[in-house]
Amino acid sequence: MGMTQNVSLWLVPQPDDHAYLQDIIDQLAVQYQAPHFSPHVTVAGHLQVPDHASLSTLAAATPFLQLQNQGLDHSSELFRTVYIRTSLADQLVALRQKVYQQWPVNISKPFMPHISLIYKKLAAPERQMIIQSLSLKKTFIFDALAVVQPQQDWTAVETWQILERWPLAANTMPQ
Repeated sequence: MGMTQNVSLWLVPQPDDHAYLQDIIDQLAVQYQAPHFSPHVTVAGHLQVPDHASLSTLAAATPFLQLQNQGLDHSSELFRTVYIRTSLADQLVALRQKVYQQWPVNISKPFMPHISLIYKKLAAPERQMIIQSLSLKKTFIFDALAVVQPQQDWTAVETWQILERWPLAANTMPQ
């Protein structure tokens, strides 16, 4: 294992949305010499390595999540350089609450679900330019839960590894 036992819990988009978002992330990474990473929404971060059986059960009880694109935004924070703000879907809030019931850390941290498109320290005008250059679809479907861990620290984005992933319950699709 790396220097840290901390992991993050991600929602992973279904294959079509994964490919769509990966293409945007990769283009921005090349254009701005930024790291490549997999598209995701972080449900919870800085968890001690959780019990995988519990996560498997949690994923099986969670429906596919359809998250609405609520616009692009940017910040000076590395992990929110340029990102898609997503809806705070009821099932997403419920999933996060279940995670924190089992692994009570970081609960006070406000939940701001988003899909990052680039991780790079950029000046505000550059971030604004990226936003203006993008026209994105309105809805993304997430069909898996994954545990992710960095091989070094979290800022070494390209060392992130998905340790395990579980499909969400496909039988229910929110409208």
